[in-house]
Amino acid sequence: IDTPEVDKLLTRKQTPTPHQLPPVTKSLSGLSVCFTGELQASIGGIRIDRGQAENLAKEHGLVPAKSVTKKLDLLIVSDAYTQSSKAEKARAYGTRIIQEMAFWQALGVSVD
Repeated sequence: IDTPEVDKLLTRKQTPTPHQLPPVTKSLSGLSVCFTGELQASIGGIRIDRGQAENLAKEHGLVPAKSVTKKLDLLIVSDAYTQSSKAEKARAYGTRIIQEMAFWQALGVSVD
């Protein structure tokens, strides 16, 4: 690539990647949520497992779901670029996909 093209690429406004998106600002209470992939966040040095994640979601007024359906509101992923079957289905349905750390931040859950 020549120098002018490199300069153009470097100054081009970049679309944020999913993990750079701003946190959700509205209340998530009442929304259905499903998790996919191995969670990466931890609390007190202990990694959050799926059961704990679902319990934390319940404590914050969300309704955990085991699978992706057309009625699901949120899919939580540890890897924003996951190609899991749940993520593929969520994309096909237009379901909002949120990166795990942004989800915990939106709930106000302090994670490591």
